[in-house]
Amino acid sequence: MVVAEPKLDPAATRRLREFPHETPLMSCVVDPTGRWCFAGGRSRRVYVTDLDSGVTRSLEDHESWVVTATRWSSPGLPVRSPAAELAPPPPPQPRDVTQPVAGPSRPVTGSTQESLVITGDLVGRLICWETLGEWPSVRWSIETGHGTLRTAAVSRDGKCVATGGGDGVLRLWSTADGTAIRELTGHTCPVFSTAFHPDGTHLLSGDRGDQKIRQWDYAAGKSVREFDAKDLSNYKGGTDINYGGVRDLAFTPDGAMLFCCGRDSYARPGLVLQFDWETGQQVRKQVSTFTNSIFHHLVFHPQGFYVTSGVGAQTGEIWFWTPEKDEKLASLKVSGPAYGMDLHPDGRHILVAQMGGPRTYGDQGMVGLYEMPLAK
Repeated sequence: MVVAEPKLDPAATRRLREFPHETPLMSCVVDPTGRWCFAGGRSRRVYVTDLDSGVTRSLEDHESWVVTATRWSSPGLPVRSPAAELAPPPPPQPRDVTQPVAGPSRPVTGSTQESLVITGDLVGRLICWETLGEWPSVRWSIETGHGTLRTAAVSRDGKCVATGGGDGVLRLWSTADGTAIRELTGHTCPVFSTAFHPDGTHLLSGDRGDQKIRQWDYAAGKSVREFDAKDLSNYKGGTDINYGGVRDLAFTPDGAMLFCCGRDSYARPGLVLQFDWETGQQVRKQVSTFTNSIFHHLVFHPQGFYVTSGVGAQTGEIWFWTPEKDEKLASLKVSGPAYGMDLHPDGRHILVAQMGGPRTYGDQGMVGLYEMPLAK
């Protein structure tokens, strides 16, 4: 007998608490066990927050700004939801907990279950963290060679991680030991986003300049087709800067629909494009009223709606949409520009990494924890 998941009410989403950070944040991910939030931004540190106690400690193994993060776990891993109230803090710990960087390979022993978080920094360092122990530990750390790293995603079977960045090349790495598997070439400009299709065969990558989404048979190492995301194009003439790009990619659980997000031309609202997977054609364009904004992240919820997060001039918002309607389901302002977002593995909580502080450019950070309550 299958028990249906209780329905959530995204329109009633509320902020539970905020965790201050000493640096403006650009990325965050919740580890697959639900215990810790990994966040990074304009420093070399990875900040790990215990979601029960609210205590944040830092790991300093990166070489530049930590701009991307992703996760993977074996099926059936138990998940812990954030405590309704903060637990008493643990005994004082050193401010910086430095983990030694592992060598090129370290065998995995003990439990057959795996729980991984992967973080990447701007100059190309990629670190794989194991999170089943009492504290995250480094499985491997590699240099990807992108020059500028922008995105990372783990395959559905957990065997490889894909990275993309400034050189326009996609690279696949073994999650077991970080060794290189293959390269995929075809983009003519930087790659901003990656995602693996639920079919377990295809990898998608979105670029910045051409607004193209490429579909790859990644095991065979070949390009299959392109999706045209030209509505995300917003080149501002005279500045030689392209403000557009496919910022993030996501799928419905069955893989029938592809979503991507970014911006609807220079100084206009963030938007989301939907593509039919079978035909490759764009079927809907959902534009926000969040003016002069960019949607940087989106995630599809198993209950049939999706969530986006974005930034305005000095503010941030998260938006909730149903795929078949142009109008939003709900939206919620957050404390600062929202550059990172993740759906907690329990499906009920959202973590948002933000920038903050008195200066326009930001000199502080905040991770906001939000809850979607059960529908009444």
